[in-house]
Amino acid sequence: MKNNDIIDLYDLMMEQLRDLHDGVNRKMKFLEEAVDISDSDELDELIIVQIKQSKLQKERLLKVFKILDESPEGENCIGIKSLIEASMGLANRCKNEEVRDASLITSIQHINHYEVAGYGTSIAYAKVLEQHDVAEPLLNNLRETKDADVWLSELAEKDINRSATWNALVVAAQTPQAD
Repeated sequence: MKNNDIIDLYDLMMEQLRDLHDGVNRKMKFLEEAVDISDSDELDELIIVQIKQSKLQKERLLKVFKILDESPEGENCIGIKSLIEASMGLANRCKNEEVRDASLITSIQHINHYEVAGYGTSIAYAKVLEQHDVAEPLLNNLRETKDADVWLSELAEKDINRSATWNALVVAAQTPQAD
């Protein structure tokens, strides 16, 4: 597709796939930054797993483009770009490491939810277009992204959110109160 015109469902599917391709590239860079500012070893492990999964997801997307004999280039994933910018701004505003970790989980989950929507619609389009060989790798990406979201929620509920709450109370208790 030489221009950005979307004429039919195939063009719309290609727009979604290119958006996902650019998005996964942006996500990998963000995750590499996130692991550097995370304070939790468990969160670091989950982020590293997500980086590895993102690389596999990119490979699957490239396989899809090859099946379709299309180029992955041509879209800028403004959604994930904006989520990353907001996420880094939020993380930089967090002055407590545990609260920053909670914000990183929130940010990664926002990005994952964006991807879930993109994979879900791309799969639906591929099925309607009878491109089942395209739908299968996308379904694998969707499953991994959903699994990562569950793991992040479990970590947040089990540990990160409680630590963020506890440490905030300790800081508040240590702060001198004006009479």
